[in-house]
Amino acid sequence: MNRSSLIIILFIAFSVTLFSHGVDIVPINGGTGIEAKYDTGDPISHAEVTVYSPENHKEPFQSGVTDKNGRFLFFPDSEGEWRVVVNDWTGHGGTTKIKVGSDLEIPAGNTEKPLGRGMKIFSGISVIFGITGILFYLMAVRERKKGSDAHS
Repeated sequence: MNRSSLIIILFIAFSVTLFSHGVDIVPINGGTGIEAKYDTGDPISHAEVTVYSPENHKEPFQSGVTDKNGRFLFFPDSEGEWRVVVNDWTGHGGTTKIKVGSDLEIPAGNTEKPLGRGMKIFSGISVIFGITGILFYLMAVRERKKGSDAHS
């Protein structure tokens, strides 16, 4: 396999990740719920949502679908860190953890912010360059070894 074929294979393998939609799930201010959007800002309409309570991470506490604006509300019955999973049925989705206070409401801004599209692209390109560099290094070592064996 020549070098250009290897680079093309690596690019194709990582292009699915580089050009796929990211998902951003953020709490809705003033309510106990989430708003799910693609990283382009478009809402994830009618996506499946599953909520897991702090006490039971295996059995769903509640499930349903987002509305046309990508919103989903739920009513927690205890404080702690709740896990919310969103799946749009096309391979896009995400998980977020939401801390619910003793008043059973979500404090503003308490979820993890996912990586933006630019950072995902940068990360993907970095992985491609890293793998390519390792492969070129290994090929150079192999060539040097062949050259030293021929002179021996």
